[in-house]
Amino acid sequence: MNTSNPEKLISDFIKYAEIEGKTKIAGDYKLGNAMAKKINKIFEDLKNDGELAREVIGAILKSDSIRARSLAAVNALRLNIYIEESIEALEDISKDSSIIGFGAEMALKIWRGEFPGKTL
Repeated sequence: MNTSNPEKLISDFIKYAEIEGKTKIAGDYKLGNAMAKKINKIFEDLKNDGELAREVIGAILKSDSIRARSLAAVNALRLNIYIEESIEALEDISKDSSIIGFGAEMALKIWRGEFPGKTL
């Protein structure tokens, strides 16, 4: 992964998240799993560079894509960055009636400790 280009990481993350979100709704789990692996790879790279993580996740949290924002928010909470912004994003997304909204709602419940033993 080329971590020297934050703009590419941002655009790739959003692109993969959009595809992954559509596959959730359509039931195309094979493609969805492939996109999830790409998203997880980006996140793994971000975990190793706090400054890059703040730049990339901060930009994605401002995206128009609800799936990208929800994934960025969950990853931000995992990294203990952008806590208020992430909670706000997940609360907003949880109002969506799709599986994406439901996932955001569940992520908030896990974050708030409503499911003992579960972590993001």
